[in-house]
Amino acid sequence: MKLINRIKKIEAKTWIKVILASIFLMMLVLNFLTPLIADDFSYGIGVDQKRITNVMDIVNRMIDHYFGWGGRIVSHTFACTFLMLPKVIFNILNSAVYTTLIYLIYKISKGKRKEEKPLLLLGIHFILYFLTPVFGQNCIWLVGACNYIWTTCIILLLVHSILSKNDKKDSIIRLIAMFLFGVISGWTNENTSFGLITILSSILIIDKINKEKIPKWKISGLIGSIIGFIIMIAAPGNYVRSAEFVDNDFIIIKWIKRFIECTMGMGKYCTIFIAALVILITIYIFNHKKINKYVYGFILGAILSVYSMVLSPSFPERSWFGVIVFFTIAIMILLYDIEKISKIFKPIIIDAIIISSFVYIVDFISLVKDINGLRMTWNDRIELIKNSDGENPIILSPYYTNNSKNPNYGLADIVHNQNDWPNRDIARYYGQKELIIDYMDGTTEDVE
Repeated sequence: MKLINRIKKIEAKTWIKVILASIFLMMLVLNFLTPLIADDFSYGIGVDQKRITNVMDIVNRMIDHYFGWGGRIVSHTFACTFLMLPKVIFNILNSAVYTTLIYLIYKISKGKRKEEKPLLLLGIHFILYFLTPVFGQNCIWLVGACNYIWTTCIILLLVHSILSKNDKKDSIIRLIAMFLFGVISGWTNENTSFGLITILSSILIIDKINKEKIPKWKISGLIGSIIGFIIMIAAPGNYVRSAEFVDNDFIIIKWIKRFIECTMGMGKYCTIFIAALVILITIYIFNHKKINKYVYGFILGAILSVYSMVLSPSFPERSWFGVIVFFTIAIMILLYDIEKISKIFKPIIIDAIIISSFVYIVDFISLVKDINGLRMTWNDRIELIKNSDGENPIILSPYYTNNSKNPNYGLADIVHNQNDWPNRDIARYYGQKELIIDYMDGTTEDVE
């Protein structure tokens, strides 16, 4: 009882700091264990096929990327910059950005309410950790993290600014600043940026319905995000890349097939979120409690983030990250006041967090061991590559993992043909003419 009383006396703000610090440290461990993999080697080399070493190399690489592969210049500028620097810098900053993302989800969910609820921070982290289809690709892998948690963090910063600031004053500086902020936010990630535009539009429409005065700087942020989104999807490289996906079906048939695939994906990755939202909204309605209208904006943003992918020839698992973040915010907004409806919900939430914490610790230890195997495999590979004479086969052990939270899960590994990707980019990254592979286990099939 004394221990419980002491825990109760600790201030909520102190618990928030402790929880955020713990999340940061756990992510730091995972980041330090993770080596460079897959696309990291590709974005680490410039247009001259040599390692990126300066800002002009990055600029030239991004120009080439925009016209030859895709429009995500913001995220890939982050990636190229980190690949030019010692990885320890990325390890620290990426852990901090992930922790910031958790806190932003919490702050947006909390809104203007004063009461702090530290346990929800853990709940947010557990949702992302357990329910993100490929957590390692989204949150630990260098190129993947720059494309997803870094860009989502930028997007949520804009959303938080629009929601939290009550200042109605407009100025030229604020209008320009919010416009540029909007451009950068919209120029981040195709489906997540479309979700952003949907959410910002919903917020402004809801405010208008509530007869609130909407300052011009908020509209400026929305316009900027739309322009940034257009710049991204208009990239000539998008059409170059999409040409690699051969599909001779009539355009309407393509869209129908993709719509069905998106719907099946919703069933696979979002059933838990939809069920939770249905239950929570029903509880509010049954008890005649007012529902925060912004919930519907985030739900709509999540759904349209999914179905905007009807226009894309592919929908990789990592592209569900923004969808999951938007659904999580909607759920947390509803959970924040659930205790006011009935006191029974408080012990239910506490018990759920305690059970999840135990499962998380066990799973985290397993993940650390698994990623450490990846680290050791690449340490051995790099040593052999650097000592290679470029003529004799380099005997390497293939790496496999079934852990979906491992950053290498679902990504291409080394292959037999030295002219195929990623071998050719790994060789260029380490200054080798080519990478000749002879697998230690004698297999003759490509490892992917």
